[in-house]
Amino acid sequence: MKRPFFLSIVMPAYNEQAHIEAVIREHIDIIAKLSDSPDDWEIVCLDDGSQDDTAGIVRGLSEHTKKVRLVVHTENMGIHQSLVDLYLSARGTHIYFTGSDGEWPAENLIKMLPALEAGADLVIGVRQNRKEIYNLRRRFISHGFNLVAKMLFGLATRDAGSIKLGVRDVFTCDVISHSPFSEAERIIRAHRRGYRVDFVPIQFLHRAHGKGKGATWRNVFGSLRDCLRLFVCINIQDAPKSTITWPARKRS
Repeated sequence: MKRPFFLSIVMPAYNEQAHIEAVIREHIDIIAKLSDSPDDWEIVCLDDGSQDDTAGIVRGLSEHTKKVRLVVHTENMGIHQSLVDLYLSARGTHIYFTGSDGEWPAENLIKMLPALEAGADLVIGVRQNRKEIYNLRRRFISHGFNLVAKMLFGLATRDAGSIKLGVRDVFTCDVISHSPFSEAERIIRAHRRGYRVDFVPIQFLHRAHGKGKGATWRNVFGSLRDCLRLFVCINIQDAPKSTITWPARKRS
């Protein structure tokens, strides 16, 4: 890894005791092969109030290697707050956001690094096999939000909920969204601030255990609300300030 940055690999987790150890070890193996220094990376896992032994497993790994850190929510606070706290907890100059559920092979990091080295500030991993993984309803929701984002903001976010690699500032910027749409908002804000955003095909696997909860109706409606709020906010910010000229007062 011949580049002057410190990489934080971050992953949220909720009831992932079946996957979490293998996922963390897989990323340790990959980053150890890439890195020229043992001091230029870390793995940060946030346990969002899990009811299983997810936190205990990560804690055990952190005691074995200081490169792994555990952040804990004592109660479940949801994906939005988990990501906010994860990004702020990361110490790196660059952040790689991935999942803890075994759906995102660690080799994806190798696929995304060249785009970062070529000058991208934010790299989005695009899942090529969603038709094989997701049902029609899930694909319809994803397509709908991509279309709405392009219509309202003039930007194809493509796969906003996927893994990402980029400069820390993109991840820690202030967002108004409180739903999974916050990830799309970060892409939109990065683009508007002049950051270079690239998209790279990545590998995505079937979930071996459990069930994903990203496309619940609560998340869908919350994301739609935040999308419209962001559109209004951005248009108010960009609207030209009107100047009111009062008529001259007549002298008596």
